[in-house]
Amino acid sequence: MASGGQPRVGNHAVDPLTPIRGMVGGGLAAFAARPLAADAPPGLAAVCRTHHPPRIRAVERLVAEDDIPHLMRPLAQDVVAWEGAEQRLIVYPLPPGPPLLPAGERRAPLREGDLIQNVVRPIGAALLALADLGLPHRGIRPDNLFRPAAGGPVMLGEAWALPAAFAQPAVVEPPSSALCLPIGRGEGTIADDLYALGVTLVALATGAWPMAGLADDAATCAKLECGSLVAVLGDQRLPGGLVTLVRGLLAEDPDHRPTPAELAGWPGSARTRSISARPIRKASRPLPIGPSQPRDSHSLAAALGTHWAEGVAAARSGAVAVWIERALGDSQLASRLREATEDEAGAVDPLVLDTMLCRTIALIDPRAPMFWRGAALMPDALGPVLAETVLGHGQHAFALGDLEDLIDSLAIGRWGAACGDRRVDPVALDRMARQYRLIRRSSALGSGTERLLYQLNPALPCLSPLLGGRMATTLPALLRAVEAIAPTLPAGTLPLDRHIAAFIAVQVDGRLDGELAAIDEAGSVAEAAVATIRVFALLQRMHAGEPMPALGRVLGDLAGPAARSWHETARRERAVAELSRVAASGDLAALHALLADPVLRQRDQAGFAAAAMASAEAARAIAAVAGARARRAAEAARIGGSIAQGAGLVVLALTLLAVAGS
Repeated sequence: MASGGQPRVGNHAVDPLTPIRGMVGGGLAAFAARPLAADAPPGLAAVCRTHHPPRIRAVERLVAEDDIPHLMRPLAQDVVAWEGAEQRLIVYPLPPGPPLLPAGERRAPLREGDLIQNVVRPIGAALLALADLGLPHRGIRPDNLFRPAAGGPVMLGEAWALPAAFAQPAVVEPPSSALCLPIGRGEGTIADDLYALGVTLVALATGAWPMAGLADDAATCAKLECGSLVAVLGDQRLPGGLVTLVRGLLAEDPDHRPTPAELAGWPGSARTRSISARPIRKASRPLPIGPSQPRDSHSLAAALGTHWAEGVAAARSGAVAVWIERALGDSQLASRLREATEDEAGAVDPLVLDTMLCRTIALIDPRAPMFWRGAALMPDALGPVLAETVLGHGQHAFALGDLEDLIDSLAIGRWGAACGDRRVDPVALDRMARQYRLIRRSSALGSGTERLLYQLNPALPCLSPLLGGRMATTLPALLRAVEAIAPTLPAGTLPLDRHIAAFIAVQVDGRLDGELAAIDEAGSVAEAAVATIRVFALLQRMHAGEPMPALGRVLGDLAGPAARSWHETARRERAVAELSRVAASGDLAALHALLADPVLRQRDQAGFAAAAMASAEAARAIAAVAGARARRAAEAARIGGSIAQGAGLVVLALTLLAVAGS
């Protein structure tokens, strides 16, 4: 923490009393960041949102890189105390001037030479550097380009503090991305950035945002029906040299767009590239899908995915295949649709029908995103979509049950297999889908939906309600948070729940799955506490953590019966006597050894088993002796009875003889 209540992030102190507006998109708050080092530039700090996780891997990569010309590169990031809580802040250099064209405003058009020299070439150079790092920008738009009031090259603005393309208006996104939920657009590629640059150039060359006044869905529908170039340009006219570039940037096929290297050296050889878009095949009559009246395959795919119930009915009845064959004249596609749906059309399980429609849409338009129950997303955006859904802050978020059904149905893999000419790896998508289903369906502690949530969102803090809002984004931070809340837990509460277990499992890459499962399988509270001690002891050792006396006392109290479960009297008395002291030391490894050292427990069990065996042998010997004594007594009694009987007979006989002789 820097002086004056200003948290320190890298080499900057962030001033919470000095907001900066107009420099960061997506509704994020930003504040002035004062440099603390001589070589640090003036900066601003974007305050991230938990339910819209930042692109943390890209941020970490860019922080470690040297400066990239013409790019507002992240300088540092950290989780700090902020407005009574903890938040992640990302520091950027302050842009050199105001945005070129804020949304909803009109400005004087820029001339072609200015656009080429100070917009196209600088952005091309920045995208070329990002392409070398494997990082698309996903934030190119007219209000995210900055330059000094006196003119000069632009700086490409912030794009990392939110999920990829979240802040992008639909007009600057390719139709496949614009159809998605804002949270569900995925990382995309540099080709998406090139498309956004094409729309941006139209805006700067005309002085106004294209398709102004149209809602996002209307703008996307116009692109699908007319093609991007026609829809974006409208009745505007561009200079001859610029229109060639814009035509290439707005090509529907990403392979037909110029490369960043070509932009960086424009005009160069790329000026001669002229790609003519194929005309969109239109039907003479539409196929009504709900309120939509599509006349082409792209619009049909979007209508089926947007109006889900009507789409399921149309695909199931065969109406879609018939219309494609008769109205569009595409008998090959119609045949593929019939083959894909014939086994599922008669199903009564709604999940089977939903999967059928998902695949049907992919067959009709391989460039369309993955639709599911009325909304669309890219498969690699499942993590942010899940975060927004679980945290409940999205206006158009999926229901959690819908997302779980998407995962359980393997829809991602089946969608990938149906996208014939899409540049995806169907094998990789199928493998990913099966892994996600395996994790989600597991009820073991450390698995389930919670594990997917953290696995797919590496920037997400542990969301356990036990932590009381503390933002633990690393294992050391989690250990500190658990230690802090331990004394406040209600009596008898185990300081570990499904969220904490899943967070741990992901952070250690599954190496403690067995130990976490032991907690879930414990037969008593004491056994669960001992298993929990082992998990935290291993984490404490992995990270050379500080003592955790509060956690030790809580777990020691819960595990008390385990101290009294030793069979050896001396060891039991020692464990009971030392439990409080060892627990209060905060050395969880020592606490676990006192209660459940595996070697000593094995010896104790072996000793107890040996004693039990000896006792059983002694009991059997005593029983044998007693049985023998009883048998001898019975034999003696039998023999004595016989002798007595014989003597009686002898006496009787003698008596009779005596009577007879007299």
